[in-house]
Amino acid sequence: MFKNPSLIMRITYGKTLGFVLAGGMFLLFPNIIPEMTTAYKWGFVFYYTVIGAMIGLTGVMTYVPMIEIPLPWWFRGPWIGGWMGFILMLFIYDEIGAMLIGFFGDSTFLSSPLWLIVDAALFGLLADFICTKFAGEGPDCVINDNQ
Repeated sequence: MFKNPSLIMRITYGKTLGFVLAGGMFLLFPNIIPEMTTAYKWGFVFYYTVIGAMIGLTGVMTYVPMIEIPLPWWFRGPWIGGWMGFILMLFIYDEIGAMLIGFFGDSTFLSSPLWLIVDAALFGLLADFICTKFAGEGPDCVINDNQ
């Protein structure tokens, strides 16, 4: 049942991984950044769940026909994750910056909200690796030869 490539399984693996990792962050945030509100914590849980689903969904794209280049999993996942992290950073730059400065201090490079992009890109790399390894990729995920 789970041995054939499947788009639904890719999405399921991506969403599950996003939910589990963000759920772990939800539990750690009170210790790391105590001034983070509950709305922010739930926002991160839903945000990483959606990124996982998007990475799972884009697993059918293994080739870019307009510029005629392959799109391997190790590029596709970090690209989508990093782009989504960039969009999130645009919306919450000041708030997350203040929280990180409160935790790391003003004089460290870790207090930059730009780390959200790196974090999301690394999550994208992990999520696309897991989705590709266990649920396949490419057109095989949407074409069923058994019918």
